Amino acid sequence: MRLERTRQAEHLGSVTVFGVRRVLELDSGPKNPQLNEAADVQKIEREAIDEIEKKLAIVLPVKDEDLKVFEGVLSAIPHECFIIVLSNSQREGVDTFRAERDILGRFCQSTRRQAMIVHQKDPAVAKALLDAGYPEIVGNDKLIRNGKSEGMILGIILAKLLAKEYVGFIDTDNYIPGAALEYVKHYAAAFSLSKTPFSMARIQWRYKPKIMGELYFKKWGRVSEITNKHLNNLLSAMGKFETEVIKTGNAGEHAMSLALAERLTYGTGYAVETQEIISILEQFTGILPVANKDVSEKGLEVYQTETVNPHLHADKGDEHVVLEMMMPSLSVIYHSPLCQDKTKEAILRELTEVGCIKHGEEPPKVRLMPPPQKLDMPKFSASLAAEMSKLFVPEGSPSPITQSRVIGPAQKVVFTDLDGTLLHPSTYTYAPALDSLRRLQSLNIPIVFCSSKTRAEQIELRQELSINDPFIVENGSAIFIPKDYFHLPFSYDRIANDYQGIELGMGYEVLKLKLAAILETVRAKLLDNVWAGSLSVRAFGDISVEDVARETGLGLKAAAAAKQREYSETLKIHGSRQAVEYLLNEVKKSGLSYAFGGRFYTITGGNDKGKAVKVLTELYKLNRGQVYTVGIGDSENDAKMLAAVDRPILVQNRELRWAKFKLPSLNFARGVGPEGWNNALASL
Repeated sequence: MRLERTRQAEHLGSVTVFGVRRVLELDSGPKNPQLNEAADVQKIEREAIDEIEKKLAIVLPVKDEDLKVFEGVLSAIPHECFIIVLSNSQREGVDTFRAERDILGRFCQSTRRQAMIVHQKDPAVAKALLDAGYPEIVGNDKLIRNGKSEGMILGIILAKLLAKEYVGFIDTDNYIPGAALEYVKHYAAAFSLSKTPFSMARIQWRYKPKIMGELYFKKWGRVSEITNKHLNNLLSAMGKFETEVIKTGNAGEHAMSLALAERLTYGTGYAVETQEIISILEQFTGILPVANKDVSEKGLEVYQTETVNPHLHADKGDEHVVLEMMMPSLSVIYHSPLCQDKTKEAILRELTEVGCIKHGEEPPKVRLMPPPQKLDMPKFSASLAAEMSKLFVPEGSPSPITQSRVIGPAQKVVFTDLDGTLLHPSTYTYAPALDSLRRLQSLNIPIVFCSSKTRAEQIELRQELSINDPFIVENGSAIFIPKDYFHLPFSYDRIANDYQGIELGMGYEVLKLKLAAILETVRAKLLDNVWAGSLSVRAFGDISVEDVARETGLGLKAAAAAKQREYSETLKIHGSRQAVEYLLNEVKKSGLSYAFGGRFYTITGGNDKGKAVKVLTELYKLNRGQVYTVGIGDSENDAKMLAAVDRPILVQNRELRWAKFKLPSLNFARGVGPEGWNNALASL
């Protein structure tokens, strides 16, 4: 995709709101590293969009919509995205929900994909929310209340249950399927541009056609124009400079990272999209006290893009627009503690003129729902476990669950590095660790390998040690989980033999292309700067099995397995300090990551061990209840893994020293490699 670069951006504390980007080309063709983009053009590679789509759940709210239109929207959602249909359609008399489920089931059967469908009035889902401590969207009848916002919150919770990283919303009343496909591409493009885990993508329709005797292409909806005006007034007062940056105040088509979505407060009904912006401004601009320090440190980005396809849907009339949308949208602005008197006066005039309120009245306050992160996810999944299989299509996928999970004592899980930790750094033996390892197995404590080693290498070692737990390969690039290991369903990206794989990193071929371009740039730069010294780089992918064996001390069979890389490249780098630092800085600037394991550098596509540990830990929590995690490593390469566990332990390296990095509550075990590993776990 090619987008027009925007020069407009408003910075308010930790929040950056970018002006609307216009699409220049929906599909920008294959990657061409030789081609330099124009200064006013921003290209998002196909591969980057594909990677985001694997991590994206698309929520499709539906309420008695035309079934043909619903079917068309389904067909437009990219195959790698996980579909969650949230229905509030009628069930008595003509059972529209059953028809929707049948359509979705046939669609998934034909397209070889899995989806989730949930009715908003499902009593089991409402009970699970109550059990998990989130009663705010449940009514007195013990069912989820009617309302767009209530459905969206449920969609966020279900996306988190599926361990997705992003969640997007698309209305199912759209008569143009191509528009729905385009929305997803916009979401993925925005998230690939984002430099923070807290991000939002909002869609501005280029045209919103109406049937007025003939088809008339109107640029924006009436309520959108009004909401945008007052939101910009609010921002102008906050920043002291007039702005018109917000064009998507009522963007029903929008997406968020789960990290952001679970931190926002939501307004009931049609206030929801406007309240999202208000919640961001209230929580993260610093004008009011900031509660989330992680957001203030990493920043929050709001992207707006304009579509090529028009949004064509049934006209629901002026009364619907004014009473159901305008009043709540402006109410959340009016009642925000950020709203100043001039903006309040303008909102009162607006609502009085259209007859929403009488002169002298104020708009009624909108009911606000707390952030979904308040919900206890293990309790939610435990309560819903008996009904979980009924929420998925096709029928029979995933396996039925016969009884709810019981939450008992914390399940211990051990995450361990291999080279230099469980395996001796020179001899690769694990013999001194066997006593503790067998003890863990007798207690049914999972042992999860988390290493730079490849899938082929780890499978062989797992078989040798009779370990059947999940494992994390190539420095957090992917998690491989044995089939039927977890009872509850989860979203995965590939099937590899008897494993379901969750891919967090970049594919090897794409990574190699990026790395080649970086090395070419670096070598050219070093030629122009003699002071920087020489640089020698050898990649495992470019040398023979025999050479890998010589470099590592591995046998030929193990060296061949080490070359079977799917997501990362191992480099041996020699050169002056300036040259090496320059190379690593260029790697980082390109969006890739590097980790040093003592002898070699591992280059990955922006992933790390810590992220993978967090994802797998969440799956353990969903399936096993309370979890207590232990991590064991030996080098700086393990720092992020150790930061993600409850009890981090560092063993000594071959120089009988502990790696130097700061980490709260870090524990130190005496002994090199497997000897230290045994000592670390002897008391567990």
